[in-house]
Amino acid sequence: MKFKSLLVLVFTSLFAGLLQAQVVGPSDTEVRENRDKALNLVNTRRKLDRLVWGPEEIAQMYEQRIVKLWDDLLKSDDKFSVLASFPFNSLQLAKHSSSEPLALQIARYKFSGDGELWTNAKFKAFIASMAAEGYVLEQSEWHHAKFTPPAANMGAVSEVSFTLHINRPNPAHRLAFKGMLEIDWSVALAGDVELVADKIKVLNMSILEREKAAPFTEVFTVTGTEERPLIHPLLVYDLDKDGNSEIVLGGQNILLKNNGGGELVAEELFDKYRNLYDGAVLADFNGDGQVDFVGVDERGYPMMFVGGPDGRFKGNPLKISDHHMSLPKTFTAGDIDGDGDLDLHIANYKYAYRQGQMPNPYYDANDGYPAVMLRNDGDNKFTDVTDEVGLGAKRNRRSYSSSLVDLDDDQDMDLIVVSDYAGFDVYLNDGKGHFTDVTDDFGLDRHFFGMGHTFDDFDGDGKLDFYVIGMSSTTARRLEGMGLGRDDFKEHTDMRMAMGYGNRMFLKRDEGFVKAPNNDEVARTGWSWGTSTFDFDNDGDKDIFVANGHFSGESTQDYCTTFWRHDIYEGGQEDIARDMLFQVESTDLREAKISWNGYEHKVLYLKHNDEFINIAYLMGVAFEYDARAVVTEDIDNDGRVDLLVVEHIASGTNDTRYRLHIYRNGLNEAGHWIGVQLEDDDERSTIGATVRVIAESGNQMTRVVTGDSFSSQHSAKLHFGLGLNAAVAKLTITWSDGTEVVLDEPAIDKYHRLPKANNAAGQTIKP
Repeated sequence: MKFKSLLVLVFTSLFAGLLQAQVVGPSDTEVRENRDKALNLVNTRRKLDRLVWGPEEIAQMYEQRIVKLWDDLLKSDDKFSVLASFPFNSLQLAKHSSSEPLALQIARYKFSGDGELWTNAKFKAFIASMAAEGYVLEQSEWHHAKFTPPAANMGAVSEVSFTLHINRPNPAHRLAFKGMLEIDWSVALAGDVELVADKIKVLNMSILEREKAAPFTEVFTVTGTEERPLIHPLLVYDLDKDGNSEIVLGGQNILLKNNGGGELVAEELFDKYRNLYDGAVLADFNGDGQVDFVGVDERGYPMMFVGGPDGRFKGNPLKISDHHMSLPKTFTAGDIDGDGDLDLHIANYKYAYRQGQMPNPYYDANDGYPAVMLRNDGDNKFTDVTDEVGLGAKRNRRSYSSSLVDLDDDQDMDLIVVSDYAGFDVYLNDGKGHFTDVTDDFGLDRHFFGMGHTFDDFDGDGKLDFYVIGMSSTTARRLEGMGLGRDDFKEHTDMRMAMGYGNRMFLKRDEGFVKAPNNDEVARTGWSWGTSTFDFDNDGDKDIFVANGHFSGESTQDYCTTFWRHDIYEGGQEDIARDMLFQVESTDLREAKISWNGYEHKVLYLKHNDEFINIAYLMGVAFEYDARAVVTEDIDNDGRVDLLVVEHIASGTNDTRYRLHIYRNGLNEAGHWIGVQLEDDDERSTIGATVRVIAESGNQMTRVVTGDSFSSQHSAKLHFGLGLNAAVAKLTITWSDGTEVVLDEPAIDKYHRLPKANNAAGQTIKP
């Protein structure tokens, strides 16, 4: 009875606070009418914690010791001292098994099997020696991967993954440790006894080192304000065709004019501030050779701002469709029917939890706001043809990114849609604008919490591949390892590993797409949002940057266990009692006392032979902040591609703003390169163009797309690293309509500007 009274008090005070904060919530009458139902939902969860999730409840108790270590490390200016004070009796190191030189003067060392046995005192002495030599522990990350509960005469055992980022500024030396620990706890949890690790064993470990300063440095930031918190959409394009790419920050009504050499000047994007949603697209929709801006403002209708020859958007926008958009997140353009003008696909997101609704089922939800395919009829008129072209069945996904792109090399625009609580869907175009759903060809791998995606030729076979990213979950794997799940929701449990696995990379083959054989290397990047493919070191291989981190609160204690134990089973539309349940269960998260996949470090995968290796910390891009949009672009035209990342700043789930970071790539060891700057004219758009480079060091290709990454757009300036190769035999541009331009023996280490109107189909140009 006391527990029930406490919950009644919580419900009453909670929703009074929501109303004061002007967050839509149930009325006082609705709270009273649904209180008993909400209490029953809470009590059901506590019962399930005892009967179904008991081992995970114990795991959470032991995990608190890891949480405390991580929290103390985050708060301390002397992280080595915190690490040295972690109590244990013995440390079994792993044995050195291999050493390998990588590119960019990076060395990699691997450790496995039983190595030296250290006492606690020897460990502390080692830490002290590192500090004395000028090393600083800058970042760390800890995740509770496996757990075996205590049994008779046996203590509990945890497996914990760890990451340590260590720097010595002078002389420069950066180290990235990554591995797995097995912790044998010395006592069973009881009373106020502090958990102590009896034996710690390093199961495996790798060390990456580089004796150079980090080459990426921050050169520019823009921070959202209380009045204008958004940065997205983040769009990059050479609007005035001067060879320098501008940066559009739609949420700030800012155009960063690029004057060359990396000089950016902030100007107004539109003549007055527009309260835009965080998706948009830049493309020439009216065929006049100038890029237009299409987005959705607070009224909810697609609007086109017509672009002028000076790259500006003047005057009032044109309403191009009567289709109302509830929460548009992703825009992509392409000519789906071959009539020579650009059509438009817009998809919505729908937030879970709000008003008590939850995606149902969590692995294949199709219960959001409807997406729309708009056919361009000319004269700035667009028609909703979603059902007509075969896209109606799954139009209610909760989508974050999508792209019209030629996936099967048949010279027409196919469609990929990446959605939360579902995964990705792939539709092939018959060339006349009708789509066939081929998603089932990908099997279980199409299911995941989809956020962003990127395209490129990852294996160098001349075919376009794709990489989709989302949430990888340590908690899901831990629950699976303990064999826990609800018998009354068997399919939910069966889908857990597919949904929590993480990212997928698919390679194009003659018979279709196959999952990359080394997919495990690129699968687990935390809660991932934006991504971009670029050759940052100009060696001829495509590298990948991934932005991650959902919500970082005061503590690293993670909400994820509540999500996987309970929330995924609560599928359904708006429900007041369930809304009350969610609000109570997530109080600590909403008040930023705990995290949800917080303090994750960004990932930069270096392509090394057939392997992807995360070298983000060595390059200076393993940022600890939560991030969203990512774009890579050579802002200063020096042949080294720079990095743009949008930070998500939150002091609570209802108090959020964003910050753009621009990082200049100053890598001195970067190789030769070649680039092409494509421009729109009144004949054809750059969208869908394919560029191929043929050189002695290898052939490369890429394609101009929109809607990739997350709430962002890359420009039509395409860059290819060449390594030590000092010559290119041929550079071929194939436009979306099939016409082709060839540059024989083009000069390297420069961008070739290529407006189409000056080049007849099939013409060969020798610069």
